[in-house]
Amino acid sequence: MRRWAFLFLWLGLMALGQSPEEKLRAALDRLRGPAHQAVYTLLVERPGSMRTYRLQVYTDGERAHIRVLEPRSEAGQAFLSLGQDLYLYDPRLGRTLRLPPTGRSERFLGSDLTYQDLMGRDLEALFSVAEEKGVLVLTPRPGAATPYGRVEVYLKGGLVERVLYYDQRGQGVRELLLAGYQRFQEAYLPREMELRDLLRSGYRTRVEIGEVRVGPVPERCFNPLYLERGC
Repeated sequence: MRRWAFLFLWLGLMALGQSPEEKLRAALDRLRGPAHQAVYTLLVERPGSMRTYRLQVYTDGERAHIRVLEPRSEAGQAFLSLGQDLYLYDPRLGRTLRLPPTGRSERFLGSDLTYQDLMGRDLEALFSVAEEKGVLVLTPRPGAATPYGRVEVYLKGGLVERVLYYDQRGQGVRELLLAGYQRFQEAYLPREMELRDLLRSGYRTRVEIGEVRVGPVPERCFNPLYLERGC
C-alpha cells in the first residue's frame, strides 16, 4: 500500500504545472502502456448472458494488432489499427478489408467497445481540453466527427481512473473505469478496464490484461499482409 501511495504522490507532483492538454497527453500515454504483447480477456455481459473472448494483442502504444484466440468459432479474426486506418481479416471470407470511416462506430466483437475506441488518439485530436475542479473536460472541436458532446476524464495521480461520455443533449451514455495499474520501468498499464452502457441496464464489457511481455514488437505485426498468417 505504501508503494502505491508513493507512486500516486510522485505522479501527482509531476502533473503540477502541466497544462490540461499536457495532462491529457501524459495520461493517455500511460493508459496505452509500453510496447508489449499480452493476452486480453474480453467479457461481454448482457442481461442473462455473458460471452468471453481471449485476444492476443501486440502493440507499440500507437499501433495495435489484435487476434481472436477463443472462442473457437471466431478464432483467427484479426484487427490492425494504424492510426486512422483500421484493417480487418475475416477467415470465413479469407480476405483482409479496410474499414471505411462510416463503419468505425460499429461494435467490436459485439461488445460495448467500438472500432473507433481501438483507433488513434481521438480524445486529443477531436476535442479541446479544459480543467474544472481537477477534472479534464473535453468538448468537440468545430466540425469534429464524434457523437459525444462532452467527455470528462478523471485522473488519480496522473493516471486515468474514469472517463464519462455525454451525448449532444448532455446525457451520460458511457462510463469507462480503469484499475490496477502495473508499472513497467517508466510506463504503466491497467490490469482491468470496464465499460458500462449507461442507457441499457446490464450491458457492460470488462477487459482483463494478463500474460504481459514488455518489449519491442516485430514491425511485421503492423503490416496488413500479416493479418492472415499472424506475426
